[in-house]
Amino acid sequence: MALKLALAGIESVIPPDEVIKAMGEVGRMLPEQLRETAMGGLAATPTGKKIQDRVLKK
Repeated sequence: MALKLALAGIESVIPPDEVIKAMGEVGRMLPEQLRETAMGGLAATPTGKKIQDRVLKK
């Protein structure tokens, strides 16, 4: 989607550094279970757990 927006010439009015800062602040406000971390998000799915086991050699 980002590629389509870029190719269409659509530009964000918010500078990227401000977007990143705001997203970081919102992420830190979320409970750990809702973040995309090893404790939640896609990592908490059965496939995510299998990948974690394989990567960490459990």
